[in-house]
Amino acid sequence: MNIQALKSGEIPKPIQILVAGGFIQSLGNSLMWPLNSLFMHNVLGRSLTEAGLILALQSGVSLLGQFWSGVLTDRFLPKRIMQGGIAAAILLLAVIALFPVWPVYAPAFILFGLAQAFIYVPLNALIHAAWPEGGRRGYNLLYVFNNAGVAIGTAIGGLVATVSFRFTFMINAFSFAVYFFLVLWGISEYHPRINVLPDQRQTAKLNKEPSFSVVLALSAGIFLVWSAYIQWTTVLPVVMGNLGFPLPAYSILWTLNGVFIVTLQPLTGWIIKVWASGFVRQFYLACLLISLSFIILLGHLPYFSYILAMLILTIGEMLILPAVPAAAAHLAPRGRDGVYQGIVGGAGSGGRMLGPLLGGLAFDQGGGPAAWLLALVFMALSFTAFALYHRLVKKPILPSQT
Repeated sequence: MNIQALKSGEIPKPIQILVAGGFIQSLGNSLMWPLNSLFMHNVLGRSLTEAGLILALQSGVSLLGQFWSGVLTDRFLPKRIMQGGIAAAILLLAVIALFPVWPVYAPAFILFGLAQAFIYVPLNALIHAAWPEGGRRGYNLLYVFNNAGVAIGTAIGGLVATVSFRFTFMINAFSFAVYFFLVLWGISEYHPRINVLPDQRQTAKLNKEPSFSVVLALSAGIFLVWSAYIQWTTVLPVVMGNLGFPLPAYSILWTLNGVFIVTLQPLTGWIIKVWASGFVRQFYLACLLISLSFIILLGHLPYFSYILAMLILTIGEMLILPAVPAAAAHLAPRGRDGVYQGIVGGAGSGGRMLGPLLGGLAFDQGGGPAAWLLALVFMALSFTAFALYHRLVKKPILPSQT
């Protein structure tokens, strides 16, 4: 997908607004999320065990929240649910900024994960309802610009935190406030029962029962992918530190991740167009690439190997992360978009919750190589899950659009 497409009349205005708002919110949010453990340990005086527990609890409530928000999205319409989630996020961030103490921060931070679940599930339903003929393009635009925000936010987040951690929460609350008013004034209400293409309504109606089995296989695949992927954010910084690399050497990898996502769109667009025009091939290729990144980590190689592994990992995630909600949107029977987005979103949260736990246990027993081998097991299982997904799809899913 060419980013210049936003300037043309090809992209519907609601999609442009949602993408712009996602970029602003992502920039503000990325000032905070890489520093949460540091804030809890250095400022609030909590142990890393306590910090890890809070992060796990946030992922847990996010998992439950995505299922719940999916049901409510189908019942009460996505815009309303999304506005409620954004308003709750603003309130929680403001409370943390005003009262940065542990008894306030811990429950507010956990509930912030719940609020985000009520943003992203209806957001994915809105993307599909506002631009059903766009296929994966709407999800891809959102993914690219969210990661552009992450690249900028993570690059400056440390500088903002040196001024004041409280300031990072205030800026984040302000970014969500901007997002709220963009959605309020710029987005009409869309109902998933109505705003779908006629052929998709008929396909969903005919495949109502089989499609739920397919989405469970799809969810199992993304659950396992996230279980592996999260090792890059939990185990790798410790491994690199033990090998003598300074902390900036690790943080640079994630800045490069955002840069790669923005700049390599022509490459992934070409891959999808020439070789992986359907979702299944994208999933298979992504699994192979993400697995290759962990194989590289198994070697005790110079720093350049970490950059190469990050490049390969990024291409893999670019193929799979926007494609999963797009595939779920196509599978969803009429009026069930929110539920299906909640299922795949909750599966991702489950992987982000289980992965650090098992990865930490593997690291304690056998160091970095044990964690990378565990990740490869997860990826092998994910490949199997996507093979099951492929087998259960009785009719070809529409080709992805770039």
